[in-house]
Amino acid sequence: MVFQPVSFAINPVQTALDRWFQSLSTSYPALSWMVGHPILAIISLLVLLAVIQILLGWISSGIKHLLFTIFKSPYSLVRWLLGKTAAPLSPSKPNKWPKGKSSEQVSTLLKRLDHHHREQEKLISELKTLIAFTNSEPRRIEGAQDTSTSSADIPPSKIASP
Repeated sequence: MVFQPVSFAINPVQTALDRWFQSLSTSYPALSWMVGHPILAIISLLVLLAVIQILLGWISSGIKHLLFTIFKSPYSLVRWLLGKTAAPLSPSKPNKWPKGKSSEQVSTLLKRLDHHHREQEKLISELKTLIAFTNSEPRRIEGAQDTSTSSADIPPSKIASP
């Protein structure tokens, strides 16, 4: 016994929905592909939503930047015009050091610099002497006993300058 579809007589709502889905699938082939591949359809939909969200974010930030520039431009224009045409609003700041005191400070600083320079030259000459003394000293063989004084035992003030 073969059953023939008598669906229209039994369930008219089901038949109407079936015809509607068939007309949709013929009109929109992507819809039939989505029904046939639901996992890929969900992934594609999520990717599409992410791309739309990124594009809307770019558009939003562009509009914010444009509005900020539009609202800022009159202020910038006025500031530029005032800077080009008007004299400075505040007078120049006076020198905070009196003339006599500043020359005294300059001479004190120069004396200190001269003192530090002489100290530096003295230290460099002592260092050169010490390096020359350690380079001329013969190298010790490990394990050998040496009772002589090493260069570390001699204070730098006892070393004669070259």
